[in-house]
Amino acid sequence: MKKITITNKPSFIFSLITLLLAIPSVLVLWLVVTFTNTNNFINAVAPVAKNQNVQKYASETVTNSIVNNVNVDDLTTTLIGSTPFKIISPQWIKVMIQPVVQNGVNQIISSNQFYEVLVRSLTLVHKTTMHELNIHSSGLILNFHPLVVSTVADLNKMGLGKITDSLNVSQNTGIINFDTSRLDKLRHNYQQTILIAKVIIILPIITLIVAVYLSRTRLKTFSNIYLYSSVLLFILLLAVLCIPSFVSTSNPDQAAAIRASITIITHSLVVNTAILAVLLLTIGALIKKYETQVDALFSNLVSKIRKNK
Repeated sequence: MKKITITNKPSFIFSLITLLLAIPSVLVLWLVVTFTNTNNFINAVAPVAKNQNVQKYASETVTNSIVNNVNVDDLTTTLIGSTPFKIISPQWIKVMIQPVVQNGVNQIISSNQFYEVLVRSLTLVHKTTMHELNIHSSGLILNFHPLVVSTVADLNKMGLGKITDSLNVSQNTGIINFDTSRLDKLRHNYQQTILIAKVIIILPIITLIVAVYLSRTRLKTFSNIYLYSSVLLFILLLAVLCIPSFVSTSNPDQAAAIRASITIITHSLVVNTAILAVLLLTIGALIKKYETQVDALFSNLVSKIRKNK
């Protein structure tokens, strides 16, 4: 068996660090770009609300909450009064009204108006939260008053005026003011986390440059790092695609909703990782195939630069 020897340990160490950071850096970059930017966050999360599996589970959950909070005795009296049908069990009343309530809830959840309200709400909440987390000050002020006003107006358009008429929306409604050391600590921890994330993203680029610089066969080292990195990214891609299959709950509708949500939210990660992996594989393979020609080209270029000096 041929013994494997490392001829350039410094270059090997930095190459190894680059490969070890390949997957973490891609994941962290995706998390930062997706969840700290409002537009990217909305593009990733909002489509979940249009998925049929998610809508089905949401309508079931809301319906059960409504039906379980109905005063069955009052409802039974209203529906059958003192007629001979009074012998009907109150629980049967719940069974009878559940599909009616669920149909109404599902129509609201699946409507375009509801989706527009949701997107507007998520946009304002995310933008306001990110703004407060990124500033250096004491306390935390979340102003959701415009969101409350616009939501009430949109609900009126959806035929829920009887509900919204009972809401008392003042000038201070939706304004949450926190002034505690815990929230200041939360802001500090968030800002520190973003700083660490930036280091994780930048570090493999630095170690790649150092590894190539220290190597005696720079083009070979460069191509090898790209090829091995592409393999690791394909493994990451496969792992992300398999995550939904591991979701299992006692409620099939809940499991289907969770799987759909994971697939939708990680869609950009899957696409971008696939593109990056193919790009690295292509560049690495081309450099490896034409290593001699590329090396000669760079040598001639360096010689010309030196002569001009």
